[in-house]
Amino acid sequence: MTKMASRSEAVKKMAELLKLGAVMLPQKCPVKNCNLPLFKLRSGEIVCPTHGRVYLVRSDEEAKQILSKASLMQVLDALEKRVIEVLNKSGNNMLSVGYREIIGWLEVLERIIRIRRELVKAPEEGKS
Repeated sequence: MTKMASRSEAVKKMAELLKLGAVMLPQKCPVKNCNLPLFKLRSGEIVCPTHGRVYLVRSDEEAKQILSKASLMQVLDALEKRVIEVLNKSGNNMLSVGYREIIGWLEVLERIIRIRRELVKAPEEGKS
């Protein structure tokens, strides 16, 4: 893709973000040579039109917390994927799998979703 084409795609994505109610921020994307403006979504997430989710940090400690949280999110994503695979197999073989086992896996899935919500909500609570 040429520079002009990629720039055109970025402009389209920025327009789409604005249409969806995102707010353009004065900060630029921290990715080397990007320099596109960042956008704050209604959910509070900060994104670059090209690189997706971006974290703005003020200290090394805050960077460590975000890296830790991102690692936990990756674990939750992998766990969720595995639980869904197990549930799909269970659904295809309903006669050999007990309903209690299926309910147990659904409870695990529910906990994953709850933990993920708390992780996303946590930074917003710290802001005043």
